[in-house]
Amino acid sequence: MVFSQGALERIGASEGEHLTFQIGACHRFSGKTAVTPERSASLGLPADVFDEYGLALVDGLHVRREGDTIHIGPTIGIMCSGKFDPERRHQQGMLAYAHDCGYIAYLFAPEDYNWASNTITGETMAGHRQPGLPLPSAIYNRIHTRSEEQKLRVGAVKNRMRALGAHIYNPGFFDKWEVHEHLIQGQKLRKYLPETHRAPTPELLKRILARHDSAYLKPVDGRGGKFLMRLSKLERGYRLQWLTGLSCLHADFVQLQDAFEFAFSHASVDQYLVQQSLDFSAFDGRAVDCRVQMHKDISGTWRCLMIAPRARAHGGISSQLEQGADLVDPEAYFRNAYGKQAADVQAAVEECAFAIANCMDDYHTSPIGELGLDIGVDKGGCPKLLEINAKPGRMIFLDPRHDEARTATLQASIDYGAYLSGFGRKAG
Repeated sequence: MVFSQGALERIGASEGEHLTFQIGACHRFSGKTAVTPERSASLGLPADVFDEYGLALVDGLHVRREGDTIHIGPTIGIMCSGKFDPERRHQQGMLAYAHDCGYIAYLFAPEDYNWASNTITGETMAGHRQPGLPLPSAIYNRIHTRSEEQKLRVGAVKNRMRALGAHIYNPGFFDKWEVHEHLIQGQKLRKYLPETHRAPTPELLKRILARHDSAYLKPVDGRGGKFLMRLSKLERGYRLQWLTGLSCLHADFVQLQDAFEFAFSHASVDQYLVQQSLDFSAFDGRAVDCRVQMHKDISGTWRCLMIAPRARAHGGISSQLEQGADLVDPEAYFRNAYGKQAADVQAAVEECAFAIANCMDDYHTSPIGELGLDIGVDKGGCPKLLEINAKPGRMIFLDPRHDEARTATLQASIDYGAYLSGFGRKAG
């Protein structure tokens, strides 16, 4: 293993020393150090090592020493849903950034894992798939559907990779009720949490509607607004609204019991929670909430990388862009809604986001690297958490106003993988 004198000094080694080298989570080989007079800090590996692990595709690899082991990397895998993954453009942007940083990175699906050799066939650049890549030291989980992630083979692959030493960040989708139960334990967070209950009943709905004009009915494992409903009081009776495809339908009822039976004629109440509605601030007469993008960086620290207000379609019940919501310029929204208090309200939204993100670190035993928080702000400027997205969608980044945030999020996703691999930097 040929080092420059500067590189040997940097890792605290001497000429002729036998060292163990590790690439990724579990691939090791041994070598004896030799010195070359070239360059101030360089490492030369045998050609067969480059060929075996695909290192020829990366320029400027990083090394760190841990005991008698020299770690080469970081090695970061982006686990996705295969070649037809809808986030392909964003993922390839992450690959390009990783390679620019001198990281070993590639895309792969669970079925690309080779159980016998603990290697992976991955996409190292657009259109190029390479077999025999080392098992990553850090794996960014972007399998984007709950049904895919719940497959037995996916769970088996993730468990095997963890057992071999890989860090999998963003372990899976969240259960809305479990998240609420976790957050409400924190006294300082309660001011950010709307009134929420599991398994609604007509009696419970009646009590909530006595305090609030309307209530939302949310599936505990829902995503993207699917199967969302809203129950509102009318002058005489009640209105139930629900999402179906790209439409928002409604029906009116005289009796609350009839509305309840209609709502749950094809759904189990045990799989739903009920949440109070908020007196949302508005923009152009449309209720607004904010998507707040939180990411950990190369120091393992949470950063707020985007606050994106979304104005609902007139008469709509969801701020999903697919449901007709529109993105609003953040400065225009806060100024229009809160005037001289705009900066203070925006700071309160960020404070809420950081408090929630820091609390979520204790939610799961596996590390969480990103969160998409849906935060509503009432007319008084008080933020409330509406929902936490474990794997926030990328559609919001199609708007050119958020192109800078798109770049920052893809970079942070890779940088956090470097941090988990032991190649991080101190916060600052």
